[in-house]
Amino acid sequence: MHVLTGQSDRTLDQRDALAVARATLDEHWAVSAVPLERRTLLLERADEAAVAAGIGLGEPVADGLALLGTAYELAALGQLDAALDATPGPQRDLARAVLTLGASRAYRCGASLRPPLDDGEGALTWALRLGALAMVSGQTDVYADWWQKRDGIAAAVENYARGLDEQSWEPYARGTLWMAWLGLLGAPISAPSEDPSEAAPRPLVATRTRLAAFRERRAEHGSTGDGPVLSTAALRARMAEFAVRHLADATELLTIAVLRRTLPDVSAEFKLRLSAARSAMAGDHGQDVLLAWLQAAGVTLAGGVTAQLELPGF
Repeated sequence: MHVLTGQSDRTLDQRDALAVARATLDEHWAVSAVPLERRTLLLERADEAAVAAGIGLGEPVADGLALLGTAYELAALGQLDAALDATPGPQRDLARAVLTLGASRAYRCGASLRPPLDDGEGALTWALRLGALAMVSGQTDVYADWWQKRDGIAAAVENYARGLDEQSWEPYARGTLWMAWLGLLGAPISAPSEDPSEAAPRPLVATRTRLAAFRERRAEHGSTGDGPVLSTAALRARMAEFAVRHLADATELLTIAVLRRTLPDVSAEFKLRLSAARSAMAGDHGQDVLLAWLQAAGVTLAGGVTAQLELPGF
């Protein structure tokens, strides 16, 4: 006979699951290397600064917060494969809880710091990583607010975006796809040309416009070909082209799904495309970590984790 579970029992189960996830995260070697008292103090500073207006925290606390944020990312991403597994079960539930909690803490650390505004692409990838962390941890509204409050970030990203058309193919492709992802993650960015009658949310309009321009230039660019690789530089170019192609395919797939509201249907193919892009960038730790969070954020947005059709932040 089916027995109904009372509300208090369900709440207790949820609390127990959260406690286990917290313990799993805090016992990871990277996190536990930071003493508990220091972690507590740093997170308290991060909580205040992440939502405050201004330029963000600098030295001397910035190094500690950056290190702690990286530790939480490492601990959380260790659960990524299990969290994105299509097979339901307690192991997947725990992995998702750890991934979400780690993303939440890493977001708090990163959002409290000063972005690298002197480096256009650096500012863009900084904002993109935060957006992915926010999506995974359900903080997209907070992320949109961060764009308004953190001095200089919007201007730095938009200035960089305005110069993309003058770049050679590889930096153009990479930067344009990063900008398209910002729109998917709900960053309040402008499209290169906007139609005031457009019904879709503004960030999605920006993403769709950028992807259309990207497709046109990709058709003109062609491919590096399938011939023999004669040098290390040629191999690097081939791998970069492979990564861009699969990242672009994954981005377009997810954008179409969001615009058409067919969200739960694309998770498997999306994961496959992002995994292929990550494999090509495995030698670049920074790019790999960014793509890992985009993979988690994309599956979250596609409904593969939350199973919700309402888009947070939109």
